Amino acid sequence: MLVMTAWYLRLAGCVSMLLAAITLLTRIFAPPTHEVSFMRSGSRQSGIAIMDTNRHVVATFIRDPLIGRQTDLTWSPDSSTIVFRAVTNITIDLYATDIRGQQIRQVTGTGKNNHSPSFSPDGHWLAFTSERDGNPEIYVTNTSCLNDESRCKDSDAHRLTSNTFTDDQAAWSPDSKHIVFQSNRDGDFEIYTMKADGSQQTRLTNNPQRDLMPDWSPDGQNIVFVSERDINNELYMMKADGTNTHRLTTTPEFEFSPQWSPDGQQILFQRTVQGSDFETYMMDADGSHAQRLTTVQMFLQNPAWRQ
Repeated sequence: MLVMTAWYLRLAGCVSMLLAAITLLTRIFAPPTHEVSFMRSGSRQSGIAIMDTNRHVVATFIRDPLIGRQTDLTWSPDSSTIVFRAVTNITIDLYATDIRGQQIRQVTGTGKNNHSPSFSPDGHWLAFTSERDGNPEIYVTNTSCLNDESRCKDSDAHRLTSNTFTDDQAAWSPDSKHIVFQSNRDGDFEIYTMKADGSQQTRLTNNPQRDLMPDWSPDGQNIVFVSERDINNELYMMKADGTNTHRLTTTPEFEFSPQWSPDGQQILFQRTVQGSDFETYMMDADGSHAQRLTTVQMFLQNPAWRQ
């Protein structure tokens, strides 16, 4: 009996060690699990949903509409806070909430088409577009106000761009020191960069067709963007200094709203689809292996990476 017990214990120990090794190797070599959040809309379901992009499992976290009609969803770097644009009557402002939608705070109060929010990677600043001064310009506000019980003060927002044209779609460099954005100040929309204080505004693209919706890679080396230089909207990539521009997608459909995954391995984007306005896709950073994440029945809009 003692011999059998000792043999069994040794076998159980070996099995446990083997299982632990398999688990460790699985965690090391398995593709990272990313989450993409959406504004869910439809006659039966609404609120904010989160999809595991590896398993395509969707869970609804905020089950009721928050304020008015919501778009432009973005997450804080620690995934604890959501900032979104809400249209209520004739006012368009930004609001913040936690993942359960239990504490909603107003971020802007001008009602003058405040939209396109973007957290700096260090979590200290929120960039956004506002028409409070007559035309779309880029502003930043300190995110410390999101922790206060009252809404952020409009007077505390700093205006970074100032011209009679449209400056929009701000996205941060990974070190939070620069912002890439789109502007039509030179006749058509091009991609520009500037320091986080609005200085050294520099044009990166120079094309007679529109270049739009830039997003900075997590390693700081590349910028993905949308361009109409080949008739329809396609996704392109360039170095952060504007050199080495090359095309990522080649389809008869329109692609837009590219977003780098947190590890820089994939790009989330939207594409027009027959039978639907558009659906969400994901592809490798080199433009290969595009896969569709949403269907018409899902009613998922405004995708954004959560982690």
